[in-house]
Amino acid sequence: MDVEQALDPRETLFVANRRRFMPVYGANEAGARELTLYCGAKEVSFDEPELFPWAEKLIQQDSFLAGAAIDWSGQPLEWPRVKDLLESLIDFGVLAREPPQAVAAQPGLSARHLEFLATDEKRTAVDGPRSWNPDAGAVLQEIAGRGIDPAYIECVLPVYRLAHIAVDREGRQVGEINVFPDALRLKGIPTEWKVCNYAGGRYRDPMAMNMSALRSMLDHWKPVLRAIVLFREEFLTRYPRLPDGRWRLGEVHFVSAGVLALVSLQTMRFRDPVRNGDLDPVLSSLFRVVDGVRMIAGHLLDLPEQPMVYDTPVGPKEITGAAEREGLYRSGRGVCAGPPQMIVELVETLLNGGIGGKATEQQVQLGPWVEDIPLALDYGLRGLQLTATLQTIWMRMGLAYTRIRETLARAGAPSRGRLGKLHELIERDWPGIVSGRKHLPEQQSFSKLYFQRMFRHAQTGIRGLLPEDRRELTDLLTPAAGTAAALRQVFVSAEEPELASAHEQPLREIADHVHDYLGLEAAGLRVMTNVQREINQLLGRPQPKSPLTGSQLAIFYLLRRQSPGVTSHYLLDTVQEALGLETLSSTEPGRR
Repeated sequence: MDVEQALDPRETLFVANRRRFMPVYGANEAGARELTLYCGAKEVSFDEPELFPWAEKLIQQDSFLAGAAIDWSGQPLEWPRVKDLLESLIDFGVLAREPPQAVAAQPGLSARHLEFLATDEKRTAVDGPRSWNPDAGAVLQEIAGRGIDPAYIECVLPVYRLAHIAVDREGRQVGEINVFPDALRLKGIPTEWKVCNYAGGRYRDPMAMNMSALRSMLDHWKPVLRAIVLFREEFLTRYPRLPDGRWRLGEVHFVSAGVLALVSLQTMRFRDPVRNGDLDPVLSSLFRVVDGVRMIAGHLLDLPEQPMVYDTPVGPKEITGAAEREGLYRSGRGVCAGPPQMIVELVETLLNGGIGGKATEQQVQLGPWVEDIPLALDYGLRGLQLTATLQTIWMRMGLAYTRIRETLARAGAPSRGRLGKLHELIERDWPGIVSGRKHLPEQQSFSKLYFQRMFRHAQTGIRGLLPEDRRELTDLLTPAAGTAAALRQVFVSAEEPELASAHEQPLREIADHVHDYLGLEAAGLRVMTNVQREINQLLGRPQPKSPLTGSQLAIFYLLRRQSPGVTSHYLLDTVQEALGLETLSSTEPGRR
């Protein structure tokens, strides 16, 4: 700050956007305790313990005399030090020397949110609710252009997302504005929106809160908490907490996914499933709030800068603090409508059994679905085995994309013939690989270990699965021995005759990379088929009549491409399109 602008201790300062500040304690890279103040995209960190109370006092002020800040710590601070702190915060935009402009007590919806609503109103949607049970294949054919045997639905849609499209007795879809897949999100469901006034990063965010969903949650809050307590009790019989009472981060993800599976189970069981319009609204509210915990845990397990391993000890404050720190209460479709005190109560109940470890009222009456909790946990754990296998396959596909792209670069980025077309399509697909960090060796290594851990640990909680019957994912994903010679010939033969000789070497290399991927995919399909067979038995569902294929597995990506900004593709679709091949599979690569 320039000398002529030097701060005077008698000057009044103003805290900009005070209600958006959220203090979060954590550890810095050296492992020392630090306090970070989050205000939207801005972060201010303090690593000197004597400044922790000073910083907390700061964000309690709307305005103050600069000189008064010397008394905000346990021991008075020298004015020069306080002056430097305050001037730095002014430069950073946290403090202001002029009073903020007056704002409305309750502002109207922002232009950004109104634009979102207008755009949403114009989107194409199905003409009525759909269900994954009994004919998921027909629904997928309708919205993705590719069908599947209904007995494989959990292979392409995670168990914890299957309930999204269901309609409850209040006429609302479980997934609300975030229904997945987006093509099955209904239009015309009345929704009241309101600007957020909760303190923290959500405060007066341009995107508003869904008050209709919040009101439903408030109506059913005690039954929701009681259901969480009962599910937690079942979970802890299979996965005990750490000796100090904390949880393994991976098991927070497990228990959350299991609760969501309880809701999915109601609609997915083969005999007497809950139909659209009949779902208990306690279950839809339960799903909405616990899904937030699942997303926080999943995010922490896959942070690009500092991924946390499965066994990282966590408690309620680590979960709620991470949600604020990582901006997980905000999205492009709206902000979380849960009041801060209810979020704390939710997480405390899930991890500790209630505020201070005190369980919620036992006299709360729940529906007959409460008897399904043990079965639902098995369903959720089997579903996580599928997720671990599928994500391992997709990470391996990312490695194949990376190697093919490197081969094309060495070939001079060809622009002619079939090889040129392949180069064009690989570049089209590449942003999707980069967005998932599938091209990075460190992400490949981390993800491989993480999904192996998920697959292995899910088995320890599945009832009836004996220790001697448990398997390591890395052993199950060992490709069968084979040769790429036939596939090399297919690739070279697909090239235009006048370019076949010039493009032969890169095409042979690319065939090898595709062959390696096909071997891993074939092994993955076998694993997923076996896990899916157990899920079908659990649900009382008939077993599939045909084998699962990689082309069907790619429905996973076809559904995601319906969401704005998602560009992921399936490698074999891309290769077939570029080389003009009719069929390329993990069982019989080549033409048919």
